[in-house]
Amino acid sequence: MRRYLRDGALAGVAGGAALALVLLLAGEETIGRAIDLESRANPGGGDEMFSRGAQQAGGAVAGLIWGLCLGAVFAVGYYVLRRHLSTRSDWRAAVTLAGIGFVTLNLVPFLKYPGNPPGVGDSDTIGRRTTLYLLMLSWSVVSTAGAWRAARWLDSRGWPDHLRLPAVVALYAALAVVGFAALPGSPDVVGAPATLVWRFRLESLAGTATFWAVAGTVFGWLRLSAAGHPPFAWLKGKETADTP
Repeated sequence: MRRYLRDGALAGVAGGAALALVLLLAGEETIGRAIDLESRANPGGGDEMFSRGAQQAGGAVAGLIWGLCLGAVFAVGYYVLRRHLSTRSDWRAAVTLAGIGFVTLNLVPFLKYPGNPPGVGDSDTIGRRTTLYLLMLSWSVVSTAGAWRAARWLDSRGWPDHLRLPAVVALYAALAVVGFAALPGSPDVVGAPATLVWRFRLESLAGTATFWAVAGTVFGWLRLSAAGHPPFAWLKGKETADTP
């Protein structure tokens, strides 16, 4: 288990670094514009305690720490669920679970309660917005668990992959829609330009997608190495075969 946790932490740090890089390159301009709008709307708000450069550095460090913790959690999930996956490839199993993690923990809650840029929205609704987001996140996790159990039940009944997978996806989508319908909409009224808000939201979603893609890939590579199959060993074999 210790090896799994180590690999998960390394993969999470790699994903956190990728996340920080995406947000810095793609999201910094949008965040800067949102901060400027807030400053013009509240000219007497006072000076920032930390410079923007310090905030960027702190955000990058936070991304690495967040990635490390989430990577360790991912490693535990992989350790528990690996034997239930039909694929023999550790890399494919890691990437599959990373994809499930992205959809469950990020994409579905985002579709119901997308975030806002800094300084945008009513600060009095933060508590209610956070509660609603956590409820949607919890329901997404429950929906994934239900779909997973359904997948195993259908597999035990001999359903082939080309029928089982669409059925499980349809079940998860139906459960997610129930959550969308049952929970109220966001109580926050956003007065910022819609283009600015949605650009920030999509950039944030791209950042989390990058995290899961990098973390899942790196974790899969590390698991291949642990099993005695280094992921780039075929390059050495190819070079040897090409050498006259």
